[in-house]
Amino acid sequence: MARHILKNMVVTVGGNALDGVRSMEIEETVSDTDLTAAGDTWQDHDTGIPGWTASLTLLLDHAAGANQGLRAGDVVAFEGYSEGDAIGKTYWSGSASVLSHKHGGSYDGEGTRDYSLKGKGALSSAVVSA
Repeated sequence: MARHILKNMVVTVGGNALDGVRSMEIEETVSDTDLTAAGDTWQDHDTGIPGWTASLTLLLDHAAGANQGLRAGDVVAFEGYSEGDAIGKTYWSGSASVLSHKHGGSYDGEGTRDYSLKGKGALSSAVVSA
């Protein structure tokens, strides 16, 4: 099994690589509906429609042009490359709404920007080709 570290992670929004990416999380979810009835001896359920979210943390850098236009309410083309964007590497992509954008940090630490995105449609997985 090949294990990965995320030091080569790349995140693009609208085709532009974001600068200073510190972390990225992508989560696929599906709702469920309880179908258990009185008298059943085991629980039963069915799954609903899947969805996905992404969370990003970037270093605060007002000079990083690709980071400056990203705001809550935007709908963006998202691509997340956990191992980098070289040929043969897997990545995830889809259209997403930016639900939140916040600045943070402490007086003796790094400044950050945090973004929460929610998928609009399917999350695709592909391999970077030539």
